Amino acid sequence: MSDLDVMGALTRLEQASTALRNRLRDRTGVSGTDLSVLQYVWRARSGDRSVRVKDLTSHLGLTGPAVTGVIDRLERQGILQRVPNPEDGRSRFIELTPGQEQVFAAALDSTNEQLHELLSSFSERERRRLVRIVDRIVSALDEGVPPTS
Repeated sequence: MSDLDVMGALTRLEQASTALRNRLRDRTGVSGTDLSVLQYVWRARSGDRSVRVKDLTSHLGLTGPAVTGVIDRLERQGILQRVPNPEDGRSRFIELTPGQEQVFAAALDSTNEQLHELLSSFSERERRRLVRIVDRIVSALDEGVPPTS
């Protein structure tokens, strides 16, 4: 297989990912950075992790005030909420509101149904290999150099 075939496959994957994101945007009614925030908060919740503003700042590559502005807007819309950090009363965690958790879960289920079906057909070994390959590609794209491993 040539480098051209691989690059074509990556381009098709990028286009499919964009189409998936557009469907998710249409189903949730949010787009851009707002959707990125919701996806991050949702994935963290699914992984039983808490999200702080600084986590979003790092993930999105935005300033603290910019992320706070997004959170403020989504909070006013009733999509996100700030909840006290039980270990540090000065800080807050960012969560989807209970009603929005259901909306977002339904939107993800409908947009990801075929992807879940495909991935469930992969063996555990195939899934681990896929993750390693994707991580290497993302690292190369982010850093501009091929990873050493």
